Amino acid sequence: MSAPRDETKRPSGESFRLPTRRPRWVTALAVLMLLAGARLFLGSLTDLRRLGTGRSMAEVSLDGLANAEQEVLIRGQIALDEAVDRAHPVAAWTQAVARLALALVFLFAVAAVFSDDPRARQASVWAAWGGLALHGGSGVFLLMVVRHGVAGALPVLQQVAAQAHARAGDTPPASVDLAQLASTLMVQVPLLTSSLGVLFSVLLLVTFGGRRGRLFYNGSAEADHG
Repeated sequence: MSAPRDETKRPSGESFRLPTRRPRWVTALAVLMLLAGARLFLGSLTDLRRLGTGRSMAEVSLDGLANAEQEVLIRGQIALDEAVDRAHPVAAWTQAVARLALALVFLFAVAAVFSDDPRARQASVWAAWGGLALHGGSGVFLLMVVRHGVAGALPVLQQVAAQAHARAGDTPPASVDLAQLASTLMVQVPLLTSSLGVLFSVLLLVTFGGRRGRLFYNGSAEADHG
């Protein structure tokens, strides 16, 4: 008698049957993992290239900007990020490599989900733990290290603002306003991104690593042994 079409094998060799219909939550989370993995992959490659070549991305041409304020926001974010990387090169390289590794785990998990690979649940849980480590570590680094370097990086933002407003023929913002902006770009915005990454990782753990994930990926095998 031939095996069912949806039957596959675990690495241990035991039979494993996936339900014929993939739940919506699995598809939705797989799409989110794809977006997160693609963002991490492209961002890490850009960071590794920049760290390897030493080329500043803050000087690239930016077309289509409406005013000097937009230019300060975009160039200022890039310039401040590069200032942090110059001050902490080991941490910058570590984060870039870790982001690339996490991106590959995310993309593998997505491929496993859509190919009905029984390793999809395990890969998604690995991605969740990796995300917790990366984003949680980034948040701690922001609070313990970067937050105390805002004042030292302020001249970088002042230079960007002076150049942007000079091209527009405007007066640069006051130093107190730029100091607040530097704190926002260096600490608050990255901290929000890290917090969202932690929340998404927890969501993956609760779903793929929790009862729902066990029922979907292990339910058929448990039924066979029952």
